[in-house]
Amino acid sequence: MKKTLIFTIFFLSVFSVNSFAQIEKNWALGLKVGEPLGLNIRKYLHYGERAFDFNIGTYGFLIGSNRNYKKDPRFDQTGVSFQGLYHYYKTLGKNEKVGVYYGYGAFFNLRNEIFIENNIRNNDINQFSIGPAVNAGIEMDIPENDLTVFLDAGGFMELAPKPLFVAPSLNIGLRVNLVK
Repeated sequence: MKKTLIFTIFFLSVFSVNSFAQIEKNWALGLKVGEPLGLNIRKYLHYGERAFDFNIGTYGFLIGSNRNYKKDPRFDQTGVSFQGLYHYYKTLGKNEKVGVYYGYGAFFNLRNEIFIENNIRNNDINQFSIGPAVNAGIEMDIPENDLTVFLDAGGFMELAPKPLFVAPSLNIGLRVNLVK
């Protein structure tokens, strides 16, 4: 009786692990090159059908480092960006190595705003911007390892300090799936 119970528990645990292993991804850590340039942390949710991305990196490093969208001030430096995006994820094909995703979220940026009067730079202040963000992308699992290559594009719209200012974002990157 004991042997049968132990065998049954062992048998069920092996098969239950294999059935849950089809999700294969739980956490991923990656590098994004584009806007924002930086670290990407992804948490897969709902059996891999959704994901939450947290990005921390630069703002204005590759796109818009010298930006003048108000009357007097302008930005000529890179700032720091924080972004959170909730994605809906769909695999393509039978082997499920390629997937597409789209989502929405919010961003928060910090950078120095400069004022130039009579060609003299003065009164640098730390300025923040905040607002909604959207993006969509495609990712492909590299066979025989835990790496994923991705390409995504989207944009964000400032609510403050410049309401309705829209800026694009375009990224290519590499993620390592940490937990299976």
